[in-house]
Amino acid sequence: MALPIFRTSLAAVICSSVALGFLALGRAGFAVNHMDIAPKYAGIVMGVSNTAGTLAGIIGVDLTGKLLEAAKFVHSDLSNPESWRSVFMIPGVLCIFSSLGFLLFSTGERIFH
Repeated sequence: MALPIFRTSLAAVICSSVALGFLALGRAGFAVNHMDIAPKYAGIVMGVSNTAGTLAGIIGVDLTGKLLEAAKFVHSDLSNPESWRSVFMIPGVLCIFSSLGFLLFSTGERIFH
């Protein structure tokens, strides 16, 4: 979400790299949760959750295109950082809310025995 405030491409790349690094660290926490809650069905649970994540990625590509098309009407030049603000804000907000949801509602207790 902070990406549009940077004025240089180097700062933007560093910000993106740090954000993706933290996302990778978080994966270690939730990826093993499938084995905790459903040891016998961990593969199926992982497949279902991975499908949901993949669908979000597919929809995100189309949404990005539509947001940039809409931004062309406001800013004729897509090199303007304001054109990209919503493209980066939406995934940032989704990441924050999904992380909060996981922290508040996740459990390590077995659901499927």
